[in-house]
Amino acid sequence: MRSRSPKERFRGPHPHPRVRPPLGNISLALFQLAWAHAHETIVWARKGHRSRHTFNYDLINSRDPSAQVSSVWRIPATPRREKRHGYHPTQKPLHLLRRALLASTHEGDLIFDPFCGSGTTGVAAKELGRFFVGAEKEGEFAELAGRRIEAAVRGQGLPQIPYLGAEDG
Repeated sequence: MRSRSPKERFRGPHPHPRVRPPLGNISLALFQLAWAHAHETIVWARKGHRSRHTFNYDLINSRDPSAQVSSVWRIPATPRREKRHGYHPTQKPLHLLRRALLASTHEGDLIFDPFCGSGTTGVAAKELGRFFVGAEKEGEFAELAGRRIEAAVRGQGLPQIPYLGAEDG
């Protein structure tokens, strides 16, 4: 069976009947990108069953005891105001890191991010009263992370955290 070209793949019934795929290499690539998965996976792991870990279920659980916490967090893309210190191509939203740190750490804990990039983990850690150590091999991004973490205010993030229960995703 011969392999079909990208243009041929879209001839015939399309899985989304109201969407007409464009033809042409660039248009086809953009069309395929529009249907790409738009999520990131966070792995919660520990070394063994005896390893100590923190999971603050009460901080991310619903106020409604009959509601189940979702394993999918719906958090919008990084807002422009979080990029005012500089640009990083894979910068994560501060809300995502705040939520992950609240769920997995206590105030005063030490957070290590071996690929700190723009420093979002460090900003969230500082705002939530955690200590932070990060590593970044790209000098430009290490400087960006330094500027962002320096500008963050310790304890500032706690009043800004909305309720993080099941209805938040």
